[in-house]
Amino acid sequence: MIVVDRVTKIVVEQRFGVPYGPREIIDHVLFLTVTRNAGAAFGLFQTFTLGFLLISAVVIVGILIYYWRLPPHDWPARLGLALVLGGAIANAYDRGVKGSVIDFIQVPHWPIFNVADSAITVGVAVLLLGTVWRGGRPRPRRA
Repeated sequence: MIVVDRVTKIVVEQRFGVPYGPREIIDHVLFLTVTRNAGAAFGLFQTFTLGFLLISAVVIVGILIYYWRLPPHDWPARLGLALVLGGAIANAYDRGVKGSVIDFIQVPHWPIFNVADSAITVGVAVLLLGTVWRGGRPRPRRA
């Protein structure tokens, strides 16, 4: 995940430059719009780079601690946490090295995002679905 994010950002930055676009990729559905984002989602808090790095560090450590405590068969939680971890590391790397992240995927009515953002979003969705799925099973009774 981290490698895919880095490669896509490098290719987009070198091939198209920053800023670039919007360029329609799929008719009215997907656009290539290259921009730098020093803030969080939706471009909020543009001057909080150090704060985002500290938050990322805490999240990364928390995920690693929690991940090793999960039962081996809890694949939704493991997959979800791995996706969130990969996305957090990838975006933290960009913030630490470049001071911002490159966003380049644009769909209508949504802020521009990148592969790491997608991994975080999908990871959280997998965690939520896994929680709902586990919640529907009967729990073993304790004597």
